[in-house]
Amino acid sequence: MIEQQVINDRFSIFGRGWRNQQGVAVLATKPQQTQDIKWVHAYIVSERARWATETLRAMAGNASKEELGDFKKVNFEVATFNGVFSYRNARSLVVRSPWLVADIDDLSSTDEAREVQQLLIADKNIETGLCFVSPKGRGVKWVLRIPEWLQSKDFKAQFEGLQRYVAFEHSIAIDKSGSDVCRACFLPYDKECFINPKFK
Repeated sequence: MIEQQVINDRFSIFGRGWRNQQGVAVLATKPQQTQDIKWVHAYIVSERARWATETLRAMAGNASKEELGDFKKVNFEVATFNGVFSYRNARSLVVRSPWLVADIDDLSSTDEAREVQQLLIADKNIETGLCFVSPKGRGVKWVLRIPEWLQSKDFKAQFEGLQRYVAFEHSIAIDKSGSDVCRACFLPYDKECFINPKFK
């Protein structure tokens, strides 16, 4: 795939998924709109995803991984922070955004997720756009501007460079699924979602 030139700070937003005729939960494939960091922050701190987030967390103790995944697909809107897409697949990338997403999963608790959130926000070498706790409450989504030392590289090399940096600087492993340029990031409710003040 040819890397697209970064021209603005916007990315695609997809609506909630649905169940197909076989009853299988599927993610939306065609975007509803393009938006920016400020819009996503307003969405996350609003009540729009509160019921879905609280319901998912209540399910977490009893539901299987597949059941939780199905619930997320049909109850959460999605952002593709890495760029604007005509469809949600790598071949349909229209333009890259200046953002990368570090997805840190499988933490022990929401309290630990908050500690990791604060650690990442405090990183002086990286410009944070957004940082919030994931829908299940035991992970962190760190939306950051592509560092200057990675800007000339293609997406895969940018993501791998970010993985190495976060592992070295913070002893934290980034989820490998983020290596997909069209990776869907579910938008939860998080009243403590951090936004870089420059985007307010």
